[in-house]
Amino acid sequence: MIFHEFPNLDWLKSQIARGFTNRLGWGNLPLDTEGFPSVIIHTKVRECFRPEIKGPFSFFLNIKGKSLCSVERQTTHVDEENYFVSNRAQLYTLQVEEGNGGTETFNIHFGEFFSESVLNSLVTPADKILDAGTEKQLSPVLFFNQLHRRDATFNRLIQSILITHNETGFNKLRFEEQLTALLTYHLQQHHHIAQIVNKLPPVRATTRVELYKRLSRAMDVLRSGFCGEVNLDLLAAEACLSKYHFLRLFRTAYGLSPYQYIQYLRIEKARTLLTDSGISITELAGLLGFDNSQSFSRLFYQKMGLYPTRYRLGTK
Repeated sequence: MIFHEFPNLDWLKSQIARGFTNRLGWGNLPLDTEGFPSVIIHTKVRECFRPEIKGPFSFFLNIKGKSLCSVERQTTHVDEENYFVSNRAQLYTLQVEEGNGGTETFNIHFGEFFSESVLNSLVTPADKILDAGTEKQLSPVLFFNQLHRRDATFNRLIQSILITHNETGFNKLRFEEQLTALLTYHLQQHHHIAQIVNKLPPVRATTRVELYKRLSRAMDVLRSGFCGEVNLDLLAAEACLSKYHFLRLFRTAYGLSPYQYIQYLRIEKARTLLTDSGISITELAGLLGFDNSQSFSRLFYQKMGLYPTRYRLGTK
């Protein structure tokens, strides 16, 4: 289901508290199962504040604009370049602040039974699928609460949902196929994260996981604020680590220093804007946090082997 406005907050919390046992969804539409249904909220708002919602496994993202998502006492800025993840039964607060020119959300809430069925099938070895199919109890698959960069593959999956809905309306089979593709994609990202966790030096797995959680909080700050002023003190404080330990662990985990990662993000953003917009090079440099267009052009040439103007011409 795709809806174009947020449901009444009191009604939603009441339905969540009773586990949707009456099998009624948005607009009293009948549901196939109990539990939170699979639903996408695609709406435009100038401001909103939706506190302490006990949701299902969810992706929070925006087609346009920014929002704030708070989980486990951590608030994350979500922009157009990233998506944020919350797990089933976690309390989340979603906020769009007035004065940002409005936000177009595309928040994906994966139905409780649906997401656990798909994720369990994806992590179950092939020779165990038939046995697993007879089990009543599904084990929850949990993910880190963090920002994930939206790459071309992810954006194609989102575009597919939008195009299908606009051209043919809602089709449950097609909708669940598209959500399954998103869950498969995200699980692949999670496997990559597991590799990063295993790079970290402590012997105990629980310590490595905790260090990764701290580093990911700093990474969220980088990803949401790379066009502005981001300093080492802020990042280390966000990770609750000394500057020395933060730098060492960050490079171990991601293969780059924080400064190098910021430059990487700026170049990737520049490539997108040079391809998809007509913004001037001077405006682009200012938008990305460079002091002037010359310093931006030099860095772009160092990384891409072409100056921005030449790169733009080559993409047309």
